[in-house]
Amino acid sequence: MYLIFFGFFAAEGIIYPFWPTWLDSLGFSTGQIGLLIAAVYWPQVVSGILVTYVADWRIDQLRLAAILGFSAAFITLFFYFLPASLSVFVALSIIFGGLWMVVLPLTESYLLKRDKQALQNYGLVRAVGSSAFILTSIFGGVIFTYYGQSWVPIVIASSMFFTGLSCLWLGRRVTKIHTPLVGGEFKRPEWRRLFENKFLLLTIAAAGFIQLSHTLYFSTASISWGSKGYSSTTIGMFWSVAVLAEIIYFAFSNKILARWAPLPVVMFSGGCAAIRWILFSSSDDLTLIVLGQCMHALSFAAYHSALMRFVRDNAPADIQVFTQGVYYSLAVALPMGLATPISGYLYEIVQSWAYCVMALLALVGTFLALTAHYKMRSDENDSSKLFSRLL
Repeated sequence: MYLIFFGFFAAEGIIYPFWPTWLDSLGFSTGQIGLLIAAVYWPQVVSGILVTYVADWRIDQLRLAAILGFSAAFITLFFYFLPASLSVFVALSIIFGGLWMVVLPLTESYLLKRDKQALQNYGLVRAVGSSAFILTSIFGGVIFTYYGQSWVPIVIASSMFFTGLSCLWLGRRVTKIHTPLVGGEFKRPEWRRLFENKFLLLTIAAAGFIQLSHTLYFSTASISWGSKGYSSTTIGMFWSVAVLAEIIYFAFSNKILARWAPLPVVMFSGGCAAIRWILFSSSDDLTLIVLGQCMHALSFAAYHSALMRFVRDNAPADIQVFTQGVYYSLAVALPMGLATPISGYLYEIVQSWAYCVMALLALVGTFLALTAHYKMRSDENDSSKLFSRLL
């Protein structure tokens, strides 16, 4: 699992900081870049749900993830060889997103199973993935500073290929030791059971709004910093600061969640995200950028690890992978696919003030988590009173 997450987030360590700047170097406008980034999320709304539903039929999700990783690497190379046309790049982005964006829910749900059985520590594996993000964002920044932005698709494709190989290797290794996590009876997953759990749905929606508040940051932060005179190397360092903070949080996330329930952590994370975006709206000063990047541990890692714990403990056992797919498809891909182009155009109009809109979205997520928390407590109290009357 460490190799899989290392490879996946090595690719993400190039995609998030340098994909927008590479598109910018090709002459695309901020609005067009937002459209191209959004197009990556569109197909996951369908492919994420369908593929993860199929995976819950006891199909080997690691080998399925390997196939998707290899295919995504192949498609990414077309960005390098084909002319920089908006229509061509939108089509490639859609295919790329339908393949690559499903790798994470497939592998992460497998990791959660291992975490629940105390075979691996979710937080530590994610910390390794975040370390890969740092390494590639730093060394990628150096490479692109000296050799140019044209290497961006090549480095991404290489990381995707490594991810596919890691999934394939672990899948074969697991088969040899006959682990119970893979294989078994072919049983139709009862997908309707997910929509009967109102607390789980509210929590997924809360996390979705907090994730949605990150759209402006992911699509325009690197471009904004570049326009202020920061080099590719410095921009890579900015992203590394954020992910270093994320690593530290993930490393201790299991201990934090042993002390605090997931929903209060999600609420706290939404509030921190709102504060972070207010900081980014006020200034591009180096100190505020670094402080804001340090807050990535609280605005992202905190809510994500809490949500994964909530899903692990509350999603029905036979639709664990499907639940992951629904989260990444409906709470991440759908809103980000719709909002990223809007955030790009919003940035063109009002610049850094657009972060105030992102702060409001984060607060909506906080409110939804608060609602889920109090509804759960209310139901638990009602059940306790009913039990006491029966006695």
